[in-house]
Amino acid sequence: MDDYKFGGVHKKLLEIDLTHSKFHVRKLDNSLLKDYIGGRALATRIFFDAVNPSCDPLGSENMVVIAASPLIGTTAPTAARGHMVFKSPLTGFIGSSNCGGTWGRYLKSAAYDAVLIKGKSKKPVIIHISPESVRFESAEKIWGYDVPKTTDILKKDMSRARILCIGPAGENLVKFSSVMNDKNRAYGRAGAGAVFGSKNIKAIRVLGNEKTSIEKEEIFKAGKEQAEYIMKASPITKRLLKELGTSGLLKLINVMEMLPRNNFQDNVHSDHKINKISGERIKKNLLQRAGACFGCPIACQRHTVVDGKTGEGPEYESLVMLGPQCGVYDLKSITKANYLCNELGLDTISMGGTTACVMELFEKGLISTQDTNGIKFTFGRSEILEQTAKTIAYREGIGDQISEGSYRFARLFDHPHLSMSVKKLEIPAYDPRASFTQALGYMTSPTGACHLRGGYAVSLAFFGGTKEIPRFSLLQSPIAIRNMQNLGIIQDSLGVCRFTGFAFSTEPWSRMLSGITGHEYSSAEFEKLANRVASLERVFNLRSGLTYSDDILPQRFGSQSLMVQGKKTVLSDESQTQMREDYYKARRWSVPEGIPSQKILETIGVERI
Repeated sequence: MDDYKFGGVHKKLLEIDLTHSKFHVRKLDNSLLKDYIGGRALATRIFFDAVNPSCDPLGSENMVVIAASPLIGTTAPTAARGHMVFKSPLTGFIGSSNCGGTWGRYLKSAAYDAVLIKGKSKKPVIIHISPESVRFESAEKIWGYDVPKTTDILKKDMSRARILCIGPAGENLVKFSSVMNDKNRAYGRAGAGAVFGSKNIKAIRVLGNEKTSIEKEEIFKAGKEQAEYIMKASPITKRLLKELGTSGLLKLINVMEMLPRNNFQDNVHSDHKINKISGERIKKNLLQRAGACFGCPIACQRHTVVDGKTGEGPEYESLVMLGPQCGVYDLKSITKANYLCNELGLDTISMGGTTACVMELFEKGLISTQDTNGIKFTFGRSEILEQTAKTIAYREGIGDQISEGSYRFARLFDHPHLSMSVKKLEIPAYDPRASFTQALGYMTSPTGACHLRGGYAVSLAFFGGTKEIPRFSLLQSPIAIRNMQNLGIIQDSLGVCRFTGFAFSTEPWSRMLSGITGHEYSSAEFEKLANRVASLERVFNLRSGLTYSDDILPQRFGSQSLMVQGKKTVLSDESQTQMREDYYKARRWSVPEGIPSQKILETIGVERI
């Protein structure tokens, strides 16, 4: 019954056992592929079934699952993103990270739909994956190298290969280290790099030329043409992102009074300072050329140069978190710090958020130069950004403590409330007091304060068109953020870019996926998929020790008001409780615990909690 055609996939899961340097290829059932498609959904299901939620995130029992989707390898616009799932060493809960570039496309061409990695190698290792073989090669000679040097060495005799690797930060188990591909693309949040480092994985090299089959070409073509037409008509995907990249959002977010400053203490920036670091200034002074992930017509990448050094970015999040969040408005310093984070393998959002936390502790007199090895961590000191990144990546001096993330660092000095994080993951570059929908997204994100896993509510608040809702609505926010989170799960599972959501929702994707697989997918089927994944992630977190009290913002956002549109806005404990419980109801989870209903558990094949 399971031998019917299912296009767009190889039906193969590669299981890698690092402890014994062995691998096994397992067939993926049609029923699993049909219910979970690929990307985030497929990776989450495989991970959920394989991993003990109580495992040590940096122990050998933790596993990493990376999955592609049926769309990858076709000409579907933006379809090149791989998804990685693991238990996060930063949060202790599920880590779910998405990455563009080209590596996901090449994994698919190596004839695998997903890779599961378990155990721990005795020595640093490079995993080479191709349709013909899987090899384990020593990485001892390149252990300690940064991301660009590692990538160049591993491509030297194999130029067509694509490299996924960690830098010194991952090797040294920095809890917010990244896994990098194409030198500048990152599986950036929740500490995937530390999980690789704990397993002694230096790099995964993939190479292949296997094609992706399409069962019903005309249906696929119709969906693709529909998507491309709408993207060309949307001002965001047609013009803004292409001309200025994501940094083009800076002025808009500032106008909306959501742009954080000095560890989310306020949102006050002079026009002069904003102009110094804007997307327009990057285009005028630093831009070499625009770039794009594999098969992407949006082309939001910025290839830049500063004082003769080249790199990518800074993207919006990096620009703000290494900039105004730290009181810094020096574009060259921000850009060079961004380059260095990519080279060392550091998540720029957590890097900026943690540095800002240290700065506030220092300015309040709660730590001194005796604690910080003589470094004066005051807001606005752009010259310490690169120095701080190096001390963190190599765990030198105070960097050893900062590498644990802002929550653990602030708790070390008895002031954990000065960590602007949810579930110990640092909050990105949108102040939650300026959008209750975004606030609820941070609170209920399965991975902690992630603007993407939490639902990119900024797009709903300002680019939502007919779906736009008031950003201070306590009543509408729970359903709106559930819908945005579900859309994100669908996009992550299809392996496509979130920015397509600025142009259209799911209908073109359902037509393309139906054409590729040969099985009909509707928007309703996508919604069922998203609900399954959201509940799986929740169950894993509950079994990892999560409670509803973890779904809350830091104290500052409930007690310290922000001026927005001429009024003081704050998210009281009562407001947060109301939104959270209404969100649980919208998900059909119990109140106040947030446990999925028995009916949902039966649907996803999970025992009662």
